[in-house]
Amino acid sequence: MEKFIQEQRKKIGLRIQKIIDILDLKPTQFAALTKLTPNTITHISSAKGFNSNTILHISFYTGMPLDVLLDLSSNKIDKKTLVKNFWQNVETHNPSAYNKFKEKRFTIVEAIKKLIEEASFFDKPKKTGEVREYLETEYYKSASSATISQALNNLFEEGLLRRKKIGLRNYAYYK
Repeated sequence: MEKFIQEQRKKIGLRIQKIIDILDLKPTQFAALTKLTPNTITHISSAKGFNSNTILHISFYTGMPLDVLLDLSSNKIDKKTLVKNFWQNVETHNPSAYNKFKEKRFTIVEAIKKLIEEASFFDKPKKTGEVREYLETEYYKSASSATISQALNNLFEEGLLRRKKIGLRNYAYYK
């Protein structure tokens, strides 16, 4: 019986991790936005254990009913609905964490826009890692590669940057 329980915990942990990945968050960010502790998210991810209230909490913030959240036989998650419901619930029920998170993302976008408009930084193509390192060094703004990549992609879509493909999934961005 213990082996069965441990296997189910592991599957639930993988499911929750997939949700965190879809939301493009770090586990610590997900914890803060859902009013859980980072240790709780770590325990779920590592299958160390969690209680039903924790799962109900995640169900509430993700907008996923328990039968969908715990449907371990399905690998499918409606990404668009998940993202919409999650941010709507966080904004409504945890506005201070929501505003803090959005402010950080906004600041990163603004810092990149400043580099586009006022500097020669993007005169030569730059990879995401190079942009991240520069922002950390010059602006003391720390962010994940995923956050920087999303900001760069958004600015590309707005027509403020051009890009060229490097390898299978990577791009270099330039003016």
